Amino acid sequence: MAKNRHKTTQRACMPRVTTDTSIFELTQKTAHFDPKQERNTMNIFIAILLAVMAGIILYQKWLMNKFYQSAHFFRYYAKLHENKAIYAEEEAETFRDLLKQLGYDVDRLSNGDKTRKPLTESEKWAIYDRQQIRKARLKVTDEELEEAERIYSMSN
Repeated sequence: MAKNRHKTTQRACMPRVTTDTSIFELTQKTAHFDPKQERNTMNIFIAILLAVMAGIILYQKWLMNKFYQSAHFFRYYAKLHENKAIYAEEEAETFRDLLKQLGYDVDRLSNGDKTRKPLTESEKWAIYDRQQIRKARLKVTDEELEEAERIYSMSN
């Protein structure tokens, strides 16, 4: 019985006689599948994907470089504005002291009182001391600004 089973499987696998149209249909169904073409398409897709990823990485590196440059610039810019604010404050105090040296008071002038009051010797020396302190403070801020400018120019 085992011999008969083997013979029947051989008969089932035997090629059948086909007509020309059935062969055409069979070749038409399998003609689109080409493993070499599939592999080439995938290789091209992977190459394009890698090129795009490399471009993105280079673009991000360029962006990070720009961010670092802007951070250096804004540090310098902040120091520059801090220096300008200190100069404006010291200039206002200097004008206030100049008015005091002439005998006028800013508060009285804003109220419309234009009377002069002469200064005492101690007030004159106090104004002189404040002026010397201002000079030292402005010198320090100028040195800080020069340091920030040096750092900024080195980073560019």
